[in-house]
Amino acid sequence: MNSRYRIFAGLIVCATTSTALAELTAQPFLSPPRLLEKSQTGTLKAIELAQPSTGCDPAGDITRDGQTVELNLQVQKRENYIYNPGSPDGAKDKVMLRSYGGCLTGPLIDVQPGNTLRVHLDNQLEKNDPSCPGGLDPANGDPGCFNTINLHYHGMHVSPSGNSDNVLLNIAPQTKFEYEVNIPTDHPSGTFWYHAHRHGSTALQVASGAAGALIVRGNRAYTGDKPGDIDTILKDAAGKPLTEQVFLFQQIPYACFDDKGNIITQKDGTWSCPGDKTGVVENFDAQLSSPTVWDNSGRFTSINGAVQPTLRGIAAGEIQRWRFIHGGIHDTVNLQIVPMNTSGSKASLALQGILGGTPKEQAALIADLCPVTVPDSSKPVELVPQFEIAADGLTRTAIRPIGVNKKSVSGGIGSNFLQPGYRSDVLLMFPRDGTYCVLNQAATPAERANAGPNGGPGGQGPNETQLLATVIVSGGKVVTDDPQSYIQQALYDANKGSSLPVAALEGLRSGNLKPWRAMPDLKDATVNDDIQKADFFIGYPPFPPAAPATAPKKPGDPWSGAFGFFINYKSYDPDRIDFTRQVNTTDDWVLTSQGEPHIFHIHVNPFQVMDVLYAKPGEKPKSIFGPNGECLVPADELGLQNQYCGMWHEFKDTIFVQNDYQVLVRTHYDRYIGEFVIHCHILDHEDGGMMTNIQIVPDLNAVGGGIGMAGMKHTSHQHSDVKKQ
Repeated sequence: MNSRYRIFAGLIVCATTSTALAELTAQPFLSPPRLLEKSQTGTLKAIELAQPSTGCDPAGDITRDGQTVELNLQVQKRENYIYNPGSPDGAKDKVMLRSYGGCLTGPLIDVQPGNTLRVHLDNQLEKNDPSCPGGLDPANGDPGCFNTINLHYHGMHVSPSGNSDNVLLNIAPQTKFEYEVNIPTDHPSGTFWYHAHRHGSTALQVASGAAGALIVRGNRAYTGDKPGDIDTILKDAAGKPLTEQVFLFQQIPYACFDDKGNIITQKDGTWSCPGDKTGVVENFDAQLSSPTVWDNSGRFTSINGAVQPTLRGIAAGEIQRWRFIHGGIHDTVNLQIVPMNTSGSKASLALQGILGGTPKEQAALIADLCPVTVPDSSKPVELVPQFEIAADGLTRTAIRPIGVNKKSVSGGIGSNFLQPGYRSDVLLMFPRDGTYCVLNQAATPAERANAGPNGGPGGQGPNETQLLATVIVSGGKVVTDDPQSYIQQALYDANKGSSLPVAALEGLRSGNLKPWRAMPDLKDATVNDDIQKADFFIGYPPFPPAAPATAPKKPGDPWSGAFGFFINYKSYDPDRIDFTRQVNTTDDWVLTSQGEPHIFHIHVNPFQVMDVLYAKPGEKPKSIFGPNGECLVPADELGLQNQYCGMWHEFKDTIFVQNDYQVLVRTHYDRYIGEFVIHCHILDHEDGGMMTNIQIVPDLNAVGGGIGMAGMKHTSHQHSDVKKQ
């Protein structure tokens, strides 16, 4: 597809037309779409074209008035196009997805600490929803109500109650609702995101593109008494903020169905959308509910709505900030960056964006284009290292090098492991001109979900290495210095003339980021005596072994006998609270998984990773860390422990929990009371029942936890259905 642009009354829109395959040029790297920004005088100003190659229109605007940021967000089912290298004619597939304004990804939202964010959510989806009979969830507890929505502000430390970050709301079709999110003045700056989160429809809606980047930008300088915002030191020698790129990774498993309701496939089994068919995400079981779906489908991970885009305009030696957001629902991205072998005969095809073929068919080609070893040589290809400054939006204590002195050999050694829900902010620098591959590196058998002894499809990384994007670097200067020293010295030089305290300035040379870490260390915090546990399990009851023979048989009961998705042997019940904790106290949690890996996510309050224990079955668990947080696993040893090596005493809100591991985390229930959720961020697991409610109360020892007055007839546990306005 190519694009022709038209301007009407200050609004920029685009129209798309088909072209022959030979006329295709590289898929452009697209920044996330932005809405039009309206000044206080009411004048519309185009601040950035909204995804020019997709034809979407967010159909809204952003207004800033002092500390208040307002935007309109329309949930629609509209036609769009996704580039499909595996399509026989190399064209884009027509899709019809539930998303914001018909875009493949939601508009980027920029806010600051102290802002009030008002989102006018307009659910324009059809009332006729076969998955929601009579407006109610399916009686058997299956996922459903795919046209009923709400919003979650993932990673944000804001209230979970009322019309704030409340995922217990149901915004029905043809309904408008206003969210008001009050961002505290001490909120950390960082990379967050928002997405649909109505239980039963979360996975299907996020897999349709109902997700977007949310960035909190801070200008608080570190003066020695309070933490500053890392944004204030990320600048070049001229004082200009470092160029940043936002990467929202999405895995949209659209399929086309025949008249009998079966997915249309090609001869090799991968999904196909003939020219007269439209791709949809409608069938939970066929398109979402399996660890093998993404591998089997032949679909491609997209970045801000574009498949295998080419990023240009970067100079050698230039330091940039890349914000990675994993907005997929199930599969890991093992991200590596390596030089492209431009002497190969297929390099021109990659640069034109017409590499062609399914992921399986591309695998051999990518091995030639983006080699793990130089042909006819034993010399491995060095990775382009990434230097992580923040995880899940929260600044680290120190810069974490990823891929330094590692060879691109396989299995994600030196990879930036991005699990669904993760965010990773990195600084990077390309040392010389050239073309580079951004890869989703193939996983080893040990990293495969449901792998068994010999590995298998589905889960923690692809079976074959996949090309995510191409980067063209031109101009600038060749850098022969150690890349970490080069970046850290550049930060020092850029801040040398500032009012930064001497110790903080000198610390930049060694990668020390503690002055900009907004989260207080919980290492010496007073912790509640009762340790909380979250054990993830998929399977069949009865359990535990001593379950009484007369146990109830209602849906959701831990001994109902039905196959299910469980936390602590309980499937989700929206009317049951499993954890009640007291505000302004601190808990230790032990996280475990059985059967296959899961991903722990808690709303509202992030947690500090205190330790990770590992043991083979029957052995005593041991920490994978030394006394100072050094990882005891050899750097180049294959295995999942490499995912945990950089997490000791760092803060996160989402964490991968692998079998045979115990992940020990500590969280402080700061400021907010109310009810919210804990769940697996493999979102089809969450919709299947792997979620639980937690309530934070003012006083555990008071009647009703201190909520309401003694003797009141109604309970404090209320869920809201938002009716048509």
